[in-house]
Amino acid sequence: MRDLFDASFNDVNNKVVSNIIDKARPTCYPDDLITTVRKVVRETGARVIPVIGKGDEKLLGVIRRGDILMVSSTKTNAIVSSIMSNPVVIINGNSKVSDALKLLLKYDEWNAPVVNENNKYISLLTLGDIIKLLVSNHVDFLKSGKVEECMSKDPISVNEEDYLSSIWKKMTRLKYAGFPVTNEKGVLTGIITQFDLLKKGYARIHLESESGVSKGPKVKDVMSYTVKYLYPWSSMYEAAKIILERGYGRIPIVFSENNKRLVGIIDREDVAKLIIGDRNG
Repeated sequence: MRDLFDASFNDVNNKVVSNIIDKARPTCYPDDLITTVRKVVRETGARVIPVIGKGDEKLLGVIRRGDILMVSSTKTNAIVSSIMSNPVVIINGNSKVSDALKLLLKYDEWNAPVVNENNKYISLLTLGDIIKLLVSNHVDFLKSGKVEECMSKDPISVNEEDYLSSIWKKMTRLKYAGFPVTNEKGVLTGIITQFDLLKKGYARIHLESESGVSKGPKVKDVMSYTVKYLYPWSSMYEAAKIILERGYGRIPIVFSENNKRLVGIIDREDVAKLIIGDRNG
């Protein structure tokens, strides 16, 4: 089988970003309540919400899931402008897909606001958009490639008995939005993500203490026990479909059907970078 990273995708690389993005993604204004944005994230699963100006619709900043988790869910008067930040990457709508993807990979970003020459917001580009483009145009290629060729081996995982406060610190330090969960034998038992925390109403987890009388909730109290996984011999097409249809950011890879020992993980970046033939991002 040919090397996955030797393929050429000029047909998709040369497409213009503004033509492949979903124009209906949620946005917010600086004076919107954070509780309102929190609700939108819970309902849509959005990882990033662009902040735009009223009237001129110019890009002002972004809010991420992690930003929302830093604010108390009971602080009803907090507004977006108090926690929004500058986007790491901003993409011009006329950029080629390949150039935009290289920027995302360079700065380890999965999402970036797209603007025109006057900084007017157009929409958000996600790695999911690029994966969708790949699936739409190169199904046979994806079906010929195996997950083991692209997955990260020996991934970082967490234990069901770990405290949420320690997991949150790990998420923040590593810039990870989630981890596979394993038991003491290294067997996959589920997954925990920032979205799990938001869905269950957690906030300000960094203030929880792992010592004292009340040590706070554990991973097992919040994690998703039902998780879709793949095998090393699964196709890249299967991985891409799960990412698109289920909204997964990462998919755990287990040893075999009878042995669910975690052996790898494949994420959106691993799939998207096939378009530009980048093995290492």
